[in-house]
Amino acid sequence: MNINTYVKEIKRCRNVLRKNRKKFWSVNKKNFAGNIKKIIKTQKSPKGWKIYIIASRFLSDKKILPFDYDSWSGVNLIVATKKQGFEIMMFFNRDRAEFLSIPGLIPLVIHEFKHVKQAAKSPRNYVKAITDNKISRNLEEEAESDIKKLSAEFRKEAVLENILYCYDIGGWKTAQKMASFMYKKREEIYGGGYQKEIEKEEFKVFLDAKRNKDINIFTDFFRI
Repeated sequence: MNINTYVKEIKRCRNVLRKNRKKFWSVNKKNFAGNIKKIIKTQKSPKGWKIYIIASRFLSDKKILPFDYDSWSGVNLIVATKKQGFEIMMFFNRDRAEFLSIPGLIPLVIHEFKHVKQAAKSPRNYVKAITDNKISRNLEEEAESDIKKLSAEFRKEAVLENILYCYDIGGWKTAQKMASFMYKKREEIYGGGYQKEIEKEEFKVFLDAKRNKDINIFTDFFRI
């Protein structure tokens, strides 16, 4: 299946988000692992590499929210020699993304899958990024460029779902933290190279919805 097939799902998601979000989040959480696998199946895996996929959460004494530092997902090299084999692990953090629909998950999964390709193409360079901010930034910029090749509606869906979920679990304060992370803080994490997830006009609409205490002002902005 081509990734763009899921564009058709977005209109249905937008309609549901205006009405019964509680069920929407519940269904997404239940199907999280399967949804990730569906998205990955649309991608071409590096030949000769074994890819392990983990969908889980960290053992933690505190509740981790989607905008918290400990909500990261990532791709790690396990082994990369003829003797040991060629294996890569993808980790998707449930605390960060399990509530997202398939269209909402797509930017995250495509970003991480680009790292799989990078690690397979040049294992030594990928490992160097751990201690070299310049290499890390270059790899992140490259991963972000793959998201830009997608329909813009996938990014918008991720923005809408992330902020609405945070609103539903913690009100305006939690939604504001998510919106601010997507608008400002994301660019600063790790070695850099990440893009804003929410555009300036979208962020302004969120602030207007907050001032008017009406989340539907934000939701309606994304209707298609």
